[in-house]
Amino acid sequence: MPDIDLSYEFFPPRNEGQQRRFWHTLGNLETLNPRYISVTWGALGSGSQASLKVLEQLVALTQVPVTAHLCCAGQTLAQMQDMVDRLENLGITRFLALRGDLTEETSSKLGEAATMHHASDLVTLLAKKTNRHISVSAYPEVHPESESAQTDLDWLKHKLDSGASTAITQFFFEADTFLRFRDRAAAAGITQPIVPGILPVHNIDNVLDFSKRCGATVPAKMVSRFKQAKSPKASDEIAVDHCASLCAELHKEGVNAFHLYTLNKSNLSYRVSRELLGGSSAAEAA
Repeated sequence: MPDIDLSYEFFPPRNEGQQRRFWHTLGNLETLNPRYISVTWGALGSGSQASLKVLEQLVALTQVPVTAHLCCAGQTLAQMQDMVDRLENLGITRFLALRGDLTEETSSKLGEAATMHHASDLVTLLAKKTNRHISVSAYPEVHPESESAQTDLDWLKHKLDSGASTAITQFFFEADTFLRFRDRAAAAGITQPIVPGILPVHNIDNVLDFSKRCGATVPAKMVSRFKQAKSPKASDEIAVDHCASLCAELHKEGVNAFHLYTLNKSNLSYRVSRELLGGSSAAEAA
């Protein structure tokens, strides 16, 4: 599939071991010429500082465009503007605008009028400059807090209409889940590209736990395949086969961009990417 674009999500490393794995993973995936890499945004305080540090390093050390995730929940407009300015001073003009989690403690510290409540508020702020590339999140199986699938779709359209140019989906495991969502989005008047988020399964139990919290369905047949795996290597083979097959099916339906959630591990994302790019996946990245 030579016409596809790949991008990769990372999270900020917090200790020396994670630092080594992060840069090793980046080095492997960088050889595949991704369209961009993205870095998740930590919680207020030390979490966001960790994100800022790695973003600064990436801008200095890699030629791959960098997208900064940015969460606005619990922030004032002035605070958010200051953070955007800091990122832009680093040379970052690509953003994934998110609401993020708003805790009761954060809400009590800020007056309602001073708080940014929705990702669309951040999109509006970012869209004041036309040189910024703004992405937003999308949920093929509905955000857990949404009243309904239609309400969720309405919010997605609002975010896009506020100035975002692309949506990236939460992970899913069946092609029809994405394709039905894409059809519904088109019927709702959404014309911006929707990029599928793809999660290679490193640990099926962890995926099952996280999927319950984010509203993603894990097919029973898929779970059974992983449960029957006799070794970590066998599990990896299942993961690569599933992801590559999922992306190939989507590609047949006109999808030519994929955003892989790496979990800062290069092996599976690298092998899946090589399959998609038409190369051999026999030489695994460590």
